[in-house]
Formats: sequence, C-alpha cells, structure tokens
Amino acid sequence: MRDIEGIEKVLEVLKPHWTAIQADFDSQNQRFLQLAEVNHDLIGRILKAHLIVENFLNSFLTAHYGIADLSDAKLTFYQKAKLLPDSASSAAFVKPGILQLNSVRNKFGHTLDFEIEHSQVSAIYEALSVARSETTFPTAVDAIEAFCPVACAFLSVPPKNLQNLFMEAFSNVHTRNVA
Repeated sequence: MRDIEGIEKVLEVLKPHWTAIQADFDSQNQRFLQLAEVNHDLIGRILKAHLIVENFLNSFLTAHYGIADLSDAKLTFYQKAKLLPDSASSAAFVKPGILQLNSVRNKFGHTLDFEIEHSQVSAIYEALSVARSETTFPTAVDAIEAFCPVACAFLSVPPKNLQNLFMEAFSNVHTRNVA
C-alpha cells in the first residue's frame, strides 16, 4: 500500500490546464521569493531575545507563585508576563519592557517586513536608561538585545537570604500597563 493513493487521477484531470496552473504557480512563487528575501536576521534576533526572556520568566513564575508544573498550564508568553507583579518586586521594573518585547515579537509573527519604531519599545528604553544609563542604542533591536540580560537579571530569583532585601528595596517600584 502506498502513502498517497490516486495521484495519477489528479494529474490526468489537471494536465489539460497545466499552462494556467504553471502561470499561477510562477506568480505565487514570486510572492514567496519576495517574502523569503526579507532580512531574517532581525526576526532571529527578536525571537532569540524573546525565548531567553521566556526561560527566565518561567523560572521566576515557578519560584514566585510556587507553581510546580507551569508548562502544564499552557500559558502564552503574554499571559505569563501579565502574571508578573506590578509592584514590590524587581520583576515589576522590567514587566512593561517584557510586554513590549512580546508585542514586537508578535508583530514579526504576522508581518515579515515589520519595522520597529522607538515608540513601540519605550518601556525598554526607559528600563535601559536606568540599568544601562551610560550606553546608547542605535536601533530598537539593539535596545531589545540590551534589555534582554537586564530583564533576565531582574527576573532571577535570589537565594532566600537575599529575597527579603530585594523585596524591601523594590517596595516603592510601581509599573503601568503599556501593551
């Protein structure tokens, strides 16, 4: 038994229309080639930052909420980010930037030639103005990549003996929703 049965009949039916089918294929192939020529380096850089932050986000949520099997909840990145505290936690400082990172990643998921505007990552630039105040970032993707280790550091769960110190230090930090 073959994996595909009846293909000979399909070819027999299509053969008289092959010129029109080939013309349509050529047209669709041109569209494919145009999309394939888009600079994928940018998409890769955004996706890499997103995946790294998600790894630390998962660890933070597991430790913070005591969720043993977070992956079983099948939460989206956005749902996980929304679970981050809005205050009294180091995670609150990076939450708006994490939400913006997700928004940018989603834009690339729907538009291959998406261009990131500075305003779309304003919370990322705001966090960097504090965490990396001596550095400038020529492009939004450079800022996103610089934000990634900052977000991961602020999502890192310190040992128990340091947790209270961090909670006290961040007790006056409050964030707003930006996404």
